[in-house]
Formats: sequence, C-alpha cells, structure tokens
Amino acid sequence: MSQLRSLFERIEAGSGPSLGFGSTQSSRLPGMALIGRCSGDVEAALAVAGDAADAVVIASPTITPESLPLVTHGIWGLGGVPLEPEGIRAWQAAGADFTVSPVATALVDAIDIGNPQMTHGARIPDEVDDRTWRLLAGMPLDFLVLDKSAMTGPWTLPELGEVADAARRAEKYLVVRVGPRPSGNELLGLRQAGAVAIVAEANDHGAEGLAAIKADLMAMPRAQPVARPGRRSGLESTAT
Repeated sequence: MSQLRSLFERIEAGSGPSLGFGSTQSSRLPGMALIGRCSGDVEAALAVAGDAADAVVIASPTITPESLPLVTHGIWGLGGVPLEPEGIRAWQAAGADFTVSPVATALVDAIDIGNPQMTHGARIPDEVDDRTWRLLAGMPLDFLVLDKSAMTGPWTLPELGEVADAARRAEKYLVVRVGPRPSGNELLGLRQAGAVAIVAEANDHGAEGLAAIKADLMAMPRAQPVARPGRRSGLESTAT
C-alpha cells in the first residue's frame, strides 16, 4: 500500500468521537497530515520541510528522475506529473510514493501502474459544477486536492463550508492546500469539515512555520471523521 494512503487511513482510524475541546490526539498521529510543497528552489524547500512535514510533494515542471535532488523524507511524491504509464514507471523506480496529476490528460492505463506501492490524486478545478463533481467522484483516484492557497486572510465560514461540500461530493480523501498559516481553530475546522491533510508551501512558511503548524496538528482535539460512502481507490484487480 502507498505510504501516503496508509497515513491517511491511520489518521482517520485514529480519530474517534469528539471528547471536547481540551482532549488531545494521540501523540503518534497528527490530527491531519502536513504535506510540505517544494517548489522554486526545491533543494532549499526539501531542507526546510525537515522533520515537520509528514510528506513532501515536489512541484517543479522541469524536474526529471535524473535531476531529482536527494530526498530524505520517507513519503514523497510529484505534483503536476502527467498520469501516463512510462512516466509513472520512471517515478516509481525513483522512489515516488504518489503523484498529483492533471485529470484532463490522465490515461486509464496509468492508474494501476505501481500499485499497491503508489497512489494518485488530482487537483479540483477552480470552477467546478455538478457534472464535474460527478466525474471526479467516479474517477479511480485516492485523493483530491482543494487549492485555497490564494487566500490572504483568516478563514470564513463560507470558505470552511466549501471544504465540507468538497469532502461530501468527492467521496475520496480530501487534501486542502493553504496559504497563510491557519490558526488552531481553523485547522480544527478543516479537520471537522472532512480534510485529512493540508499542503503548505515550504519556502513560504519556513522551518519554524511548518514546525508550528505541525505542533498545532499534533495537539488537535479529536474530531468525528466525515463519512465517505463511496470512496474509490484505483481499478479493481483483473484477477478478481
């Protein structure tokens, strides 16, 4: 099983009923996973992510397996990588655990390349209607990413409601990309809305910023996970 998917499953399994604002999550699992996004100066971003990030996603359109910097994180993947068999095989051989790929050009033959050690996700489009939500829910992907990195201020209730709506419609693990550092209450709201992980730009937040976010996630009160009745993860084995 993909390490990222395993982490998501363990986070959800470890989230019991709410025990009140003062109760804390098990020290072994954060309330949500923290994924450090490494773009721009990728080597610097990987160093910044350090021990704070549970996983890192390398978002560099020109990077190749041959030019990949040394990645010491146990869980890492690629952002913006086309979902096609040859590329997925190459990245799996390089040690990638997951990809976040554009859905418009994704090839069905690439979905189960590398399974069960590798998994795939996609970014939710900025403009998404009911038909698009139905298509996303039916795609054999493990997770979807809701990009809220353009936000410049505190979270509002309508924005939090957007996360809850996405979690309900997606029927997959929901990852939220954030901009400024969310407060503890905002992180709790995101988790209760159905997010299982957040993505934060490593070079923007810096080592101290990521460490502070991780500390908030580790101290997060337990939240009742949102039910996802039809999550689909990859294609059924041809042997079944």
